[in-house]
Amino acid sequence: MSGMPGMSGMSGMHNMSPAQKEFMAAMDKMNKAMMQGMTDADPGQSWMKQMAAHHQGAIDMSEIVLKHSNDPEVTKEARKTAQENEKSLKELQA
Repeated sequence: MSGMPGMSGMSGMHNMSPAQKEFMAAMDKMNKAMMQGMTDADPGQSWMKQMAAHHQGAIDMSEIVLKHSNDPEVTKEARKTAQENEKSLKELQA
C-alpha cells in the first residue's frame, strides 16, 4: 500500500485496530464509487454520483464510530452525521 498515493507509511496495516481497518475499507469503497461517478460524461450526473458516494461514505464511517466508540459526544455527532447524510443521499437519488 505504501506505493499508493496518500498511503505512505501504511505498510503496518496488520497492526491496525478493527476500527481502523473498517475505516480503511469504507474509504476505499467510497473512493472507488466516487471515481466511478467521474466517468459519467455529463458534469451534473457525475457530480450527483460522486456526492452520493461521498454521503454514503459518511454514513458508513458514522456506523463504524457507533460500533467502536464509547464516547458520548462522538457517538452523538456520528448519529447526527449519519441522519443528515441519509437525508442528503435520498435527495440525490430522487
